[in-house]
Amino acid sequence: MRSSLNVLVRSLIGTYGLLFLFLVSPAVAQTGVSVTANVLSGVSPGTSTFVSDILQLPADGKSVVILTATILSKEGLGLPNKAVIVSSNRGDVDSILCYSGSTLTDSQTATTDSEGKTRCAASSEVPGNATFTAIAEGVTLDNKPTVTFTPLPFLTNLTIKVNLPGGAKLTILEPIKPKPSKPANERLVNTDVELQLPFWVLLVIIIFFLTEPILIILLLRLTKKVRRGFAAEKLALAKEQELLTKVYQLESQVVQTAATIEAEVRQIESPVNLARREPSATAGLEINQPLTPTPLVPPQGPDTGQSPPTQ
Repeated sequence: MRSSLNVLVRSLIGTYGLLFLFLVSPAVAQTGVSVTANVLSGVSPGTSTFVSDILQLPADGKSVVILTATILSKEGLGLPNKAVIVSSNRGDVDSILCYSGSTLTDSQTATTDSEGKTRCAASSEVPGNATFTAIAEGVTLDNKPTVTFTPLPFLTNLTIKVNLPGGAKLTILEPIKPKPSKPANERLVNTDVELQLPFWVLLVIIIFFLTEPILIILLLRLTKKVRRGFAAEKLALAKEQELLTKVYQLESQVVQTAATIEAEVRQIESPVNLARREPSATAGLEINQPLTPTPLVPPQGPDTGQSPPTQ
């Protein structure tokens, strides 16, 4: 009994074994086995270089800075055929296009040449500082150049339009700008400035320009009148100064003459006062009248018939 049971079990095992070999084995044979492994890259982030040719350029969307990446090994040997991805910390604000040989492509990924070098061109329409990064085979290079995009003059982005009656618009100023690298609706920042003026402002500007020659003539005449007024005032001040000088001279002469007269009067009054103080010997006579002696007549003698001579 047991032997027959063992034979039955063996036959069943053999039958199912054959079915497994015919049905399952081909499926297993067609299924591939995937094996993953981490392969170390030969790119050296410290030895490799990533530099820019300039540090500052205008943010006009046309001027470009050339970014050069040199992928080297630890021994300083150039690694050819290495994919390099260049990016900016400001994202899509900056436009990055890489070269394939001497041809500029639309990709931010470039492949190194036989010396391990590759180049990319970057531009922007947004002012500010942009820091660029290069990644080669998953390895980020240590060098990260920073480039400054300077703002453009105000008039380069200014458009002036006037709203005319009826809904029409008149463009007064529309500067010529370089073709943007991206359409306005795709740019993160739109630096264009459009100024719309009312119609009456345009009329005022036209009237001003028409009346400008008249205003200039009036201003010139007013300037001449002011100059003449200043000249007349200057002449009047000079004459006044001259008259004051003459008055001062006359006053000096008057003072000097008065002093001279006063001195002469004092000289004349001094003898008179002195004479008045002395006692008068002859009363009733004028001081200035000269005194004459009275002649004496001697008595005549009897014997002489002649009178004595007058002494």
